[in-house]
Amino acid sequence: MKINRAYKTELDPNKKQLESLKKHAGAARFTFNWGLARRIEEYKKTGKSPNAIEQHKQLNALKETEFPWLLVINEI
Repeated sequence: MKINRAYKTELDPNKKQLESLKKHAGAARFTFNWGLARRIEEYKKTGKSPNAIEQHKQLNALKETEFPWLLVINEI
């Protein structure tokens, strides 16, 4: 007999931690949408879409020039 258990945990972040969580969630949402748009665009042009590793390299190359705010998030 298999027994599944679940545990609930509640976060109680202070103001600084809450701000950091919001910034990280926003960055994750932005990078997902950026990657999806790039994938769709590339597929329409070539019929192939880049894999996650290629997209990660592309995004890292653009962070310093086009998206410097993504670098600041990890400094908190």
